[in-house]
Amino acid sequence: MLRLHGQDIARLQRLLDPLVLTLLFLLFDLGGKGGGSDAWLPFWVLVPLTVLLILSRAGLYTSYRHRSLRVLIRRITTSWLLVLSLLLTAAFLSKSSASFSRLSSSLWAFSGWLWLLSNHVLLRKWLRWHRSQGGNSRTIVYWGLPDAAEAFAEQIASNTWMGYQVIAWFSPVPMRPDQHSQNLPSCSGGLRELRDWLKIRDVDRLVFSHVTRDGLGMDQMIQLFGDCSIPIVYAPHWAHPTMRFTVDSIGTQPCIDLWGSERSLLDRQLKRSFDLFLTGIGVVLIAPLLLVIAIAVKLSSPGPVFYMQDRYGLDGKRFKCFKFRSMRVLDTADQQVVKQATADDPRITPVGSFLRKWSLDELPQIFNVLKGDMSLVGPRPHAVQHNELYRKVIPGYMQRHAYKPGITGLAQVSGWRGETRNLSDMENRIYADLAYQRDWSLKLDIKILIKTFLRLRSGNAY
Repeated sequence: MLRLHGQDIARLQRLLDPLVLTLLFLLFDLGGKGGGSDAWLPFWVLVPLTVLLILSRAGLYTSYRHRSLRVLIRRITTSWLLVLSLLLTAAFLSKSSASFSRLSSSLWAFSGWLWLLSNHVLLRKWLRWHRSQGGNSRTIVYWGLPDAAEAFAEQIASNTWMGYQVIAWFSPVPMRPDQHSQNLPSCSGGLRELRDWLKIRDVDRLVFSHVTRDGLGMDQMIQLFGDCSIPIVYAPHWAHPTMRFTVDSIGTQPCIDLWGSERSLLDRQLKRSFDLFLTGIGVVLIAPLLLVIAIAVKLSSPGPVFYMQDRYGLDGKRFKCFKFRSMRVLDTADQQVVKQATADDPRITPVGSFLRKWSLDELPQIFNVLKGDMSLVGPRPHAVQHNELYRKVIPGYMQRHAYKPGITGLAQVSGWRGETRNLSDMENRIYADLAYQRDWSLKLDIKILIKTFLRLRSGNAY
C-alpha cells in the first residue's frame, strides 16, 4: 500500500504552491489592463519567492498528522494575507501598482487563497482517510508498564487517522504471554528481548515511558535507546490531560514547562487594552440598567445591594468579587459555609432568580475589570472554599490562576457552568479553562463574548 513520507509531501507542496500561484498571477496579469507590462516582470520572480518564504515560516510544510483543521485554516489565511501585504507594498514602492487592474488583483488574491485551502485542507483530509484505511502507517514499539502501555495503545486505536500502529510491546515487569488487551499485542519480553528485537526488526519509532521499578535510571535508558538509529520518543506516564508540554532552556539546561502557562508582555497588554476599551463603553451603556437592578435588589429583601466575596485571582491572590445580591442575607454562622446554588434553592429571592437566569447578577464585575482584578474573558473565579477543596483532587487546578479570572469564559459557553454535581463536572470546567489559556487569542476572546450574549439564558444557571 502507498506509503508517503512527510518530507516527500512537503517537497511536493513547496513546488506546487509557488508554481500554481505564480501561474495564476501570470494569468490574471495578462487578463488585466497591464497586458503583461514589463513593470510586472520582476513580480514573476518575487511572487514564488515570497510565497515559499512566508508559507515555510508559517509551518505549512510540516506534517499534517497532529495539526487541527482550525489551526491549518488560520495559518493559511494569515500567511496569505501577509504575502499579499508584502507584494502590495512592493508594487507601491516600485510605482507599478497603477498598471494592474483592481479586479485582476482581487481575483488573483481570492483564487490564490482558494488554491491554498484546497491544496492543504483536501490533502490533509485525504491523508487522514488514507491512514484510517491502514495506508501510510507508522510502526511503533513501546517500552513501559502495562497501564501506561494500555493507555497509549488506546489513544492509537481511537485515532486511526494518525496512522500509527503498535506492533510490539516490552515491559520492565514480568508478564504472562496471554496478558494483553484488545489494543495491545502480547508482551514480547523485557529489556534483553527488546535489545535483541531492535537488532533484527525494522520499526519507525520507539516510544518509552520512564520507569524505575527495575532500577534503570533515565540516564541509563537514554544511553540504551540512544544506541538505536530509529527516532526515540519519551512519553511520560505521569502526564495529565490538563498539561501542555513546552520545551525551554535555562542557560544550557533543557527544561520542560508542564503547563506552558506564561504569556508574553505584549499579549497581556493587548488583552488589558481590549478589556478597558470594551468595559469603558459598557459602563456608559449599561449604567441605567445597573441603577434599575440596584433598586430592584434593595426592594426585594433586606440587605445590601452588592454581594462581595473573596475569590482567588491572578497568581492565586485574593480579591473582592462584586455581584448583585441574589440571595437572602444569612445568619453569621451560615455565612461561614459556602454552598453552591441549586435548582429551586430557597435562599434565592424572586429578583435574584431573574438576575441569575439572565446572568445579570454578574454585571458589577465590570468594575472588577476596571480595577484590574478580572478580565472580560477568563476562567471564572470560584469561592475560596471550593478552590481549597478541588486543588487537592484535580491536578493543575491552580494553573487556571496563571491568568486573570473572567466574567465569562470558555467553560461557561461550552456548557460547564452552574452547580457541579460531581467531580467530573468540575474537571471538565478546569479542562476548558486550561484549554482557553493554551489557545488564547484576541479572536478567541471575541468569539467567547459573542457566544455569551447569545447564551445569556442558560439552563445551568440558577
